[in-house]
Amino acid sequence: MPRIAVIGLGVRAATLVADLKRVDPTVEVAAVVDTAPEEAVRTKVAPILADLDASAAFFPSVDDLLAHGPSFDGTIVGAHCAFHTEIALALAPLGLPMLLEKPVAIDDQQLTDLAVGFAGPYDEVLVSFPLRVTPLFTAALDIVRSGRLGRINHVQAWNYVPYGGAYYTSWYRDYGLGGGLWLQKATHDFDVLNHLVGACATSVAATLTRSVYGGDKPVDLVCSRCPEAGVCPESPLQIRLRGDGGGMAWDDHLCAFSTEAADQDAGCAILTYPDGVIADYSQNFISRRSAGRRGAKVTGYLATLEFDWYTEMIKVVDHHRDQVDEIAVHAPTGHIGGDRQLVLRYLRMLEGGRAVDCNLADGLASAAVCLEARRSCQTRRFEDVPSLDTIRARSRPPAPAPTPTPTPTPTRTPSTSRRSCQPEFEARA
Repeated sequence: MPRIAVIGLGVRAATLVADLKRVDPTVEVAAVVDTAPEEAVRTKVAPILADLDASAAFFPSVDDLLAHGPSFDGTIVGAHCAFHTEIALALAPLGLPMLLEKPVAIDDQQLTDLAVGFAGPYDEVLVSFPLRVTPLFTAALDIVRSGRLGRINHVQAWNYVPYGGAYYTSWYRDYGLGGGLWLQKATHDFDVLNHLVGACATSVAATLTRSVYGGDKPVDLVCSRCPEAGVCPESPLQIRLRGDGGGMAWDDHLCAFSTEAADQDAGCAILTYPDGVIADYSQNFISRRSAGRRGAKVTGYLATLEFDWYTEMIKVVDHHRDQVDEIAVHAPTGHIGGDRQLVLRYLRMLEGGRAVDCNLADGLASAAVCLEARRSCQTRRFEDVPSLDTIRARSRPPAPAPTPTPTPTPTRTPSTSRRSCQPEFEARA
């Protein structure tokens, strides 16, 4: 009977626990760490996790859990993104299997601390990258790695989000909690790009725009207190009339045109890889309905492969013969089958296995690209993406400067020779 501790039992963590229990009904939530009262937590997750173990012990902090908690076999970290690194590091000494929500870090210091704090046992941590383990992506990656496409020179990825309103009317818009939409959304797509190419990105240039959402409305403005609610396209009334919220809540919600909604509503990035491969990525958060798309295109000398999670289709176009293959890969709901694959991997870890994919090394590599993309939007230039070794090296104190050894001042004999007067030119010759 695997016993787990859940740190931050919100909707996402509850969904993963419910999937765990469906696969293995013996899984028991032994402990919960959450800043909300027990009753509030149970009420919030009841529609997803109706059978949350009655015996689960609740703690207000990780320190309390470690000091007084029951024994458990693994942990799930589903707290707000700003605390992922801190919590993971606090749990690291336990050496227990951990399922860590993405992004694994939201700034450079967290990235360094996490890389150093685990410094090797990255396979003790399974990062929540469900898209990469979907049956659709697994099938596409198998084709890419088979060599059928020939030498690859370009990969393109896109994410046209039909539920983007959620990022401007909920906690996601709090930059301090989420770190922005490069980390919230692109961390999945950059991880996918890294694995399609089979290497980590070496540099990235990015740009963004916020031309729709955001604005000058008060931070705490909600639709029920807004004089424009009758005509605003994002008000509950207009959402009900058109039958689509685009991620906005159908009931009263924070204004998407607030000064606090500071994230981009579209962004683009160009990535470089070893061996000359280049990639480009686009994200857009104002797409609606069937305009939603998420996938990638891989172009090689022999063929082009394209896949989309929304259509659940893979298409391979041969370049040197008249052949097009279309492959349908259907999967159950829950990130298009990715959640089920995640929990299966986590259960294997609870049984003594290791995270062979979607591990902390992958999470750190993806977060590094996200952070440099975010930085590039400010510097307007290509930014180098640090390797794991470089990230770890950031924590080392600089080597002390060598103590200079006094040397006697040489006695120079006057000379008319230009060569003897300028020894630096002689050294260059």
